[in-house]
Amino acid sequence: MTATPGSNGETIPKQPSRFGRLSHVTTWLSLLALGLPLAGAVWIWVYAFSTTGSHWTYVGVGMLVALAALLAGLLAGFLVGIPKIVSSGQIHLSAGLFSPSTNLAEISDWLTKLLLGAGLVSLGHLGDPIGRLIDNVAGGLHAANSDPGSVQAAKVLAGAILIGFTVLGVLEGYIITSTWYQKKINDVAAEIEAGRRH
Repeated sequence: MTATPGSNGETIPKQPSRFGRLSHVTTWLSLLALGLPLAGAVWIWVYAFSTTGSHWTYVGVGMLVALAALLAGLLAGFLVGIPKIVSSGQIHLSAGLFSPSTNLAEISDWLTKLLLGAGLVSLGHLGDPIGRLIDNVAGGLHAANSDPGSVQAAKVLAGAILIGFTVLGVLEGYIITSTWYQKKINDVAAEIEAGRRH
């Protein structure tokens, strides 16, 4: 954003053009954050209405599993993306001002280390539970008397929903937390610093 001189000497920030706003990274991240889950939802609907059986059941199962996977990923991304400035004590507050809690950031640090440690140790054992989960979800995406091709297609869709929406949720949760939440923390720190000067 550029500035232009005003009539009485102060600088007036010049608003970016529409193309300038569209070329901003945050805009593209926002469009991707909305577009990718919507594209996944469209494919769930396409699958549901192109497969024989109860179409609305397939839509319901697919969309609910996608929502659950996305929310689980968002939570994981949020916990991993909490800025260190909160838990490190870099924000020192003066008396009488609002003090944000550092409990969530400390829990985030602890959970991240615990999940990474436990996940890396038991990585080889995760295949069977994930396979069973995919099979269970796939059971809701095909009819009981379906041919083997339809059963396999349901398993592929179930795996794509679970893995794809979870990964999208983690990425979106991390990006939202590391940009929006970080900005809020910086705003609080700036207010505190301005309060100390007065």
